[in-house]
Amino acid sequence: MILFAECGLEFHRFSGVSLPTFGTKVMDGIWGHPLVFDPLKSPALPCTKAHFLEIINATQSSYSIYDMGGKAQKPDFEAAFNALISLLNDHAVYVNAVAKGDFNIILVSGFTPVHGVPPTKSVVPGQATSITVTNGSISGILDVECESFGANHHYGCIVCEGHTLPEGLQIINETSLTIPANLPFKVIHNFDHSRKKVFSGLTKGLEYYFYFYVFNNAGVGPLSVVVSKMCS
Repeated sequence: MILFAECGLEFHRFSGVSLPTFGTKVMDGIWGHPLVFDPLKSPALPCTKAHFLEIINATQSSYSIYDMGGKAQKPDFEAAFNALISLLNDHAVYVNAVAKGDFNIILVSGFTPVHGVPPTKSVVPGQATSITVTNGSISGILDVECESFGANHHYGCIVCEGHTLPEGLQIINETSLTIPANLPFKVIHNFDHSRKKVFSGLTKGLEYYFYFYVFNNAGVGPLSVVVSKMCS
């Protein structure tokens, strides 16, 4: 018995003949059950039925031409085939969002129900406390990192040049800051998600102040304690 189901992705291994057949099954399953897959409710359907049918037909026709014609027709077939795979991937994500692990909902969609892992509820990360800053291999570079918070966590870092964090600076979300106007010093914001960051183009002899924060699907954690380092 499957306690938590999700859409199987076995169609990734299908041939040019069987993939359009499977795509038609999924199209009919989803649009044939509007009370389950309501186009007026969230989450939104990835595309219209007409577009889905267009991609299916393109895959079928391009495969037929390729099968009869040879290598010259292969690029057109591969483009259509990959477009259908991508569309089915999008609909698998959609069906999983609607089904929330329900075996029967996935079954009526046309996808194959397989064992899945129930999502765990995320909590807002805590404060990063272990910040390391070192001079880079050449002048004007500082390497900085914080401890790992594990999978599904991302990292941002705010750096102030020659000054601690100014009053009024706020984190709006994981990638956006509110910075007070007319600051007499530079504020650098790195949100490339990595916990190891490299800051280049810095000024030799100036002190730089680093503040990390960690974020995930639940929100943005508090700023770390400040760690400073003079650039050499």
